[in-house]
Amino acid sequence: MLKMPKEAISPSQAFCLLVLFLFGSSALFNINDEVGQDSWISLLLGLVFALPIILLYSRLIKLFPGKDLFEIMKILFGKIAGRALIALMSWYALHLSALVLRNFSEFIKITVMFETPQLAIMIVMLLAIVYMAKSGIETMGRWSLIIMPIVSSVILLTVVLSINKLDINNIRPFMEHSFGAIASNAFRFFSFPFAETVILLCIAGSFKRKESPYKLYMYSSFCGAAVLLIVILRNILLLNTSMGMADFFPSFTAVSVVEAGGFLARVEGSIATNLILAGIVKITACLVAAAKGTASLFGIQNYKSMIFPIAVLSIALSLMIFRNTIQMVDFLDIYPFYAIPFQIIIPLLIWLVGEIKVHRMRAKDSKEIP
Repeated sequence: MLKMPKEAISPSQAFCLLVLFLFGSSALFNINDEVGQDSWISLLLGLVFALPIILLYSRLIKLFPGKDLFEIMKILFGKIAGRALIALMSWYALHLSALVLRNFSEFIKITVMFETPQLAIMIVMLLAIVYMAKSGIETMGRWSLIIMPIVSSVILLTVVLSINKLDINNIRPFMEHSFGAIASNAFRFFSFPFAETVILLCIAGSFKRKESPYKLYMYSSFCGAAVLLIVILRNILLLNTSMGMADFFPSFTAVSVVEAGGFLARVEGSIATNLILAGIVKITACLVAAAKGTASLFGIQNYKSMIFPIAVLSIALSLMIFRNTIQMVDFLDIYPFYAIPFQIIIPLLIWLVGEIKVHRMRAKDSKEIP
């Protein structure tokens, strides 16, 4: 059986991919509904909470350079336990792709295309996503490198154009909420989006080895956090606390309240496009991860043959998981706890076993050297 050629993306492409993955659906939702104007503190605290897990993900790449998460599982746990872990992580990737797809189809339907059936929106989005996924990880890397400057520029443009509408009083009083409430909200940020980058370990075998995984993960995490911080502060300063906390999609609403007509009316469309472009990157990464996991599970050499079946499953799952938008938003409270096994427990187990096996191999090699 022929072995598929190894795909590779440059450090700059990997960096943009990670940042866009972090931005993805995170900028879409209102994650600050509990702490209002203190949500920017929760974001920074969430990043602090995430640093150990980011270092853990980086260490896994360092221990097994050129290997993705599924290959590492097979090496460390063998066929039976390895396949069980692969199945679990493949499910998480599939479920996350369905969640993000549902997030964006709801957003598009509510804000832009009121009369369009949700299934039609999903199909159109997935056509672009499936095309990119089947084109390969290298294409996803190039797309990320092109899209990243556009996404950043649109965010900065909205901030500049809304300067005269920013109200510093909206961010006061400082630390109005208890530390417990802020920390609880920070746990949301930890899980969504920082720890979700565990998905990118599934394609880490395509990261070029010359780049330090620690630098890559840390720099992209800090850059992604900075982008989200700008978005959150912009939303808070444009919307009063009660309005911001009640809105499902505050990023879109924040720009729409700046001015009813004229140039900024077109910027609303730019914001929607901006969010969707970043969302496409995140869904594609999840789809590729799920396809690679499924292919590994069934011993299929070419994961691309699994892209379309996984995409169909993603659409079906996204239509079934929530009855309405309120259920979807309420799931944000449950998601951090649901994701713990996939984001923390399984990677931690892999790391512990990996450290032991690598240490034993090095010790054995050193004894064999005369």
